[in-house]
Amino acid sequence: RKPTAVFVHGFLTVDGQKMSKSRGTFITARRYLDRLPAEPLRYYFAAKLGDGLDDIDLALEDFTARVNSDIVGKLVNIASRCAGFVQRAGGRLAASLPEPTLYEQFAAAREAIAAHYDGRNTAAAMREIMLLADRANQYLDQTKPWLLAKDPARTKEVLAVATQALNLFRVLMTYLAP
Repeated sequence: RKPTAVFVHGFLTVDGQKMSKSRGTFITARRYLDRLPAEPLRYYFAAKLGDGLDDIDLALEDFTARVNSDIVGKLVNIASRCAGFVQRAGGRLAASLPEPTLYEQFAAAREAIAAHYDGRNTAAAMREIMLLADRANQYLDQTKPWLLAKDPARTKEVLAVATQALNLFRVLMTYLAP
């Protein structure tokens, strides 16, 4: 069958300059992979790629800041804040979620995120996903499981909050998979 569309993007620049060996702005995929894992760079490019032909810039300071902010500070933070609580409670999640509607809201976002992916607008998909990550972190800030954990009588409540957050984290990771 004949192609119905050709998906292309603009040029890739490094710190605002065209790639050039003589200027030191030329980076090969192998050189990058010899030093760092691919996933942070994939995320960074996905967060920058819209549905048009715009050029994207690999600004190294922005790359570091975005990965530290979005991936480490928002996403990984959810799991790292909760894993210890589950471990201390015997390593098993709670049987039910304390706020199933919050989980349902996260699950309902799949339509909009899928539409962004289908439309080749990964930047919009990443924005939606990071807004959800912000909401998951707000949930943790509101429930404060680290304070609840100080009272041994509230162990089940702490486990329920951790279970809720880890389920939200799982949904976010599913959305990032493409």
